[in-house]
Amino acid sequence: MALEKDEAIVSLRGDSDLAAGRQMWASSSSSGHGPGMVADGLLHTWWESGYKDPFPQWIQVDLGSRRTVRQLVLKLRDDWPAQNQTLTVEGSVDGSTFTTLVESANYDFAPHATIDLPEISTRCIRLVFTANNGPGPWGERGAFLSGFEVYGLAGEEPGEAGPSLPEPKVPVRPGQTYLGFGTHRSVAGTVHLSFKGDLRWDGQGGYTISGSLEANATTDSRRATVWLEYGGESESWKKSSETEAANGASRKLAVNLSGKLAVGEKLELRLGAWQGVVLGIGGTEYTEKRQYVIS
Repeated sequence: MALEKDEAIVSLRGDSDLAAGRQMWASSSSSGHGPGMVADGLLHTWWESGYKDPFPQWIQVDLGSRRTVRQLVLKLRDDWPAQNQTLTVEGSVDGSTFTTLVESANYDFAPHATIDLPEISTRCIRLVFTANNGPGPWGERGAFLSGFEVYGLAGEEPGEAGPSLPEPKVPVRPGQTYLGFGTHRSVAGTVHLSFKGDLRWDGQGGYTISGSLEANATTDSRRATVWLEYGGESESWKKSSETEAANGASRKLAVNLSGKLAVGEKLELRLGAWQGVVLGIGGTEYTEKRQYVIS
């Protein structure tokens, strides 16, 4: 029997997900929901664009080497409400210059969406989200994705990774960008640690970071400390002042930082945390780095 059009496409599509386990990058991420969560093969983990960060937002995968691609399967968790997200599909062979593979369109994630691609050889695929009619899992309307699968021709298999590509840069335009970091320590009791604030750029390389560090401890928690670390490509890491909490206490500390970078230079931010466990000895850990480019 002759194949219908849709059946023919499926029969010619490869069976291997070329994106599985590959490097993922994103324009922004909410705490604990970085782009790597999309490549782990688990639908209960997900990437979520930064809290209150405006559209457009993007996520991209590096397939390791140039592959022939035919179809994308984009997934959300099965227990999430249906969402309609608007996105464009872009491709790149060098990780720097991207061309449009599929023009902007609305896709129903109920909970999965399939996008057929023009048969093309590319190394990186970027999804650029411009809208979500939501609501998202927490009531926000950012970009969300639990699975980002890429399929090529029948028989197309993941190949050896080629030379590393440069890390994508996230531009910060003149004005204000919301910042939000969070983590928790639960070795001895639980302490929730966070920074909420804004990054501002004056248009000539000068930047300011203002907001508040917060530490909220359960009654059985040992002392925990939190601070913000930051630095440019030509700078060493610098630390803000610290605040701490223990035994049910809650504390806030206002933070106001400033610096100057060359236009095009990268600024990195991360949250540091420490918690005493035994005899005052504890471990230090850091959240995922946030990276911005003064442009």
